[in-house]
Amino acid sequence: MARLERIRMRLEEWAIWKTRDEAGARGYATSSVLCSVTTVWSRGSYNGMLIPVFEERSAETDLAVESLKLSKSHLYETLRCIYLLELGIPMTAQRMRRAKSTINAQLEQADHAIDQWLQERATEAEKRRVTAEAKRRGSFTT
Repeated sequence: MARLERIRMRLEEWAIWKTRDEAGARGYATSSVLCSVTTVWSRGSYNGMLIPVFEERSAETDLAVESLKLSKSHLYETLRCIYLLELGIPMTAQRMRRAKSTINAQLEQADHAIDQWLQERATEAEKRRVTAEAKRRGSFTT
C-alpha cells in the first residue's frame, strides 16, 4: 500500500486551513499586513506566494480526519502530529513510541481511510441527487 498523492495534497491544504482556523482566520483567502510575520500565514506560502486553500474541500477533509478520532485514533493522532504539529516522521515516531516505518504505514492507512470516507460521502451525495431529481420529475426509482 502506498500513499495516495491526492489525499496527501488534501491533508496539506487541510493543515493550512486548520492552522488558520485555529488562529481565528476562517474564511480569509489572504493575510493581513499585520499578520505577515506570524507562523500562521508563513506555513501556507511558498516563496512569498500564498498557497490557495479551498474552504469547502478543507472542511470536508476535516470531517474525514475527525471521523478517524474514535474508530482509528492512532491514525488521527499520526495525522495530527505530522500535519498540525509539524513534527515530521522521526519526531512523531519518537512521540508515539513507534518505528518510523510504522508511522509511514499509518500515514498510508490514513490516506486510504480518508479516501474511503470521501468516496462513501460522494456516493451518498449522488444518491440524494438522483432521488431529488426523481422527485422533481415526479417519479421514483429504487
